[in-house]
Amino acid sequence: MPSPTFTFLNHASFLVRTDSALLLVDPWLEGTVHNDACSLLDGATGSARLIAELNASGLPVFVWCSSARPDRLSRQFLQRFRAQFRGIATFLYRQGHDWRLIGELRRHRLAIAECPAGQLRTLARDLRLTAYASGEGESYCLIACGRRTLLHLGERALATGPACRSAAAQLRAAHQRVDVLLTGFATLAWCGNPADAARREAAAERGIERMALQAEAFRPRLIVPVASFARFSRVDNAWLNHGRRTPLGVLAAPRLAAQRGIIRFLRPGAQIDLAFDTLATLGAQHEDALAYWMALWRERPEPLRLPAQAALAELKEAFGSYRARANTRLHALPRLLELLGVLRPLLLSLPDLRQTVELSYRRGLRQLARDAQADITMCSGTALYLLRAEDGFDTTLAGGCFWAMRERGLSTFGRFFLPQRMGRRGLDRQRPWAMGAALLRAALARARRGMHAAER
Repeated sequence: MPSPTFTFLNHASFLVRTDSALLLVDPWLEGTVHNDACSLLDGATGSARLIAELNASGLPVFVWCSSARPDRLSRQFLQRFRAQFRGIATFLYRQGHDWRLIGELRRHRLAIAECPAGQLRTLARDLRLTAYASGEGESYCLIACGRRTLLHLGERALATGPACRSAAAQLRAAHQRVDVLLTGFATLAWCGNPADAARREAAAERGIERMALQAEAFRPRLIVPVASFARFSRVDNAWLNHGRRTPLGVLAAPRLAAQRGIIRFLRPGAQIDLAFDTLATLGAQHEDALAYWMALWRERPEPLRLPAQAALAELKEAFGSYRARANTRLHALPRLLELLGVLRPLLLSLPDLRQTVELSYRRGLRQLARDAQADITMCSGTALYLLRAEDGFDTTLAGGCFWAMRERGLSTFGRFFLPQRMGRRGLDRQRPWAMGAALLRAALARARRGMHAAER
């Protein structure tokens, strides 16, 4: 009977193979995401080759989707998979407060199965998966294959000591150990304007601290870094690459000194025999992967250009449609919240148009004085995507193609587009209780931030 194997594919994606089934996790193998804002460090992998391998296996395929974000579930992959896969496949998800994931899978007419949080799901006689909640839309999972267990956390789940200790206690209570910890060290997210080097450094340190806390809580035998092998790729966000940790930087971090001996990097296509490989036998692959990733890290490819410039009339029309849609979905709640002062208009600078505009759920889009103090600045093409696309805010925030122009500019930006985020996640008038709960959570989070600010 063949040993179960783990194959690293790219970024956060990997494949677990047993004698009875295949488990594919978070497939993003080619192309850009977040409106061309982010790309893979290794652009040589592709979906077609993987799908051909899945077809040739003759085994049932399960695909675990931890999130609806495109760097976890690429639409390009879904389209190609729907057209080219010839076997039996089931897409697995954990339903939380975010309905985007199931909506995306249903749009592609894929077979789906829910994994309730904390409940063991048997996929095959030698392959089992348990899903856990991490925030409203994110999930992580414990994979049992043969006699080995893999805990896949990506780069966001369990970011604090209490969260790690609570999850570890939950696993111990279920008599589960962690043989392999799959976790990230570099998050794709906005972390400051071009001059905010200290903010980017702090974000990088948080990634190291998170990995150390997880290692201390779960005490794995092996740590394989994943979900950290992409870069910011546009001319208006490339500065976000500066200050991010490299693989060698991870190994050199003093906070990870105790774990350095159990960390093994892998390059795309590298495989681990989960029954027989040891830290020693993985040494050569690790050294090869370090050299491979560091060469890619040192590359400075030409950044992608800005999206096409949008006319002010296009932006006005796009915001009019967005505003009407948001007020309809939420029973005119955005207009009311702005009237009560809970939401305030967003002041947006568009440097390529030399314009500053106000976005208001009550008044629409209005031009302001060119030198008016703005909350956020971005190019007009990004602003047009922000207003037209259902995932406009989430994509713009993840891609980081903007500047915060005042201390509370980022929080104002997030609050203003709360209606879009709620509608995108299915928290609208079709699910009134979920909508109310989301608004209550947002209000409580804002109150907590206010209290912390007052204490400081």
